[in-house]
Amino acid sequence: MTVLEQRYRRLLKAYPRTYREQHGEELLNTLMEAAAPDARRPATREALALLAGGFAAHARDARSRAPWWADGLHLGVLAVATTTYAMKVDVLPHLIRPIWTALAILLLVAITRGRLLLALPLATVAAFQTSGLLGRMGVPRFGPAYVEMSNVVPHVVILAGLAVLVIGRRGKELPARSWLWLLIPVFCWTLQYVYFPFPEELPWLLFRAGVEVLALGAVLWATVAAGDARWSLAAAIYMIPGLAYLAENLPAHGRKGFAYWGLLTLLVVASAVAARRTRRKI
Repeated sequence: MTVLEQRYRRLLKAYPRTYREQHGEELLNTLMEAAAPDARRPATREALALLAGGFAAHARDARSRAPWWADGLHLGVLAVATTTYAMKVDVLPHLIRPIWTALAILLLVAITRGRLLLALPLATVAAFQTSGLLGRMGVPRFGPAYVEMSNVVPHVVILAGLAVLVIGRRGKELPARSWLWLLIPVFCWTLQYVYFPFPEELPWLLFRAGVEVLALGAVLWATVAAGDARWSLAAAIYMIPGLAYLAENLPAHGRKGFAYWGLLTLLVVASAVAARRTRRKI
């Protein structure tokens, strides 16, 4: 095996395994025949095209997971849950609320693995705890005492999304997501140990903004590439807590804040428009 062929094979790993099994050797032979005799590495444009093709293939391959509305709703709920509990659960270094921490971890695992019938009651407890309704009923409060309603909205979104999935799927579970989703809260909880007030620091805010822009840009790309609305739906669900926070804290946001939220909203709207146009063509 030549060095060029090894590098092509590494690039082809960007494609789904089933695609590589069916078309990998054919695609590799075509690439090798078109390459210059003395070439040792793929051209930059060619490498980028292979990576883009692999991303599009993964997007199209995801259409076989579940109906678009169920898969998109599940993905949106998972995105809200992982980001919310990553930032709002003080796991390290103090274990301030061990019951709340355990509930959050169990809920995240249940949502990630598609265990709807386990996730729904856990999300119900979390939503009632954060809203304070259980405390008014005399039930001991082990969750955080939020003052702003925008902090309660993510838990309501998670509960509502899971309820729709359970009813719409008639109790059937969903395909499991990758365990890599759980790296999001683990990463943030580790940062709490390294530097506890990290959520308010400017470098972290800039990093999070960059990740969100890239993720929503990928959503738009996947929607166009696969001709499917599931990622657009997931992005719209993810934006609900953020827009609720923006609405509740309008005076605190300057020009940069509005530009940031405006860019995120524009990407979500663009993906929704792309999804609608695709469905019309179909």
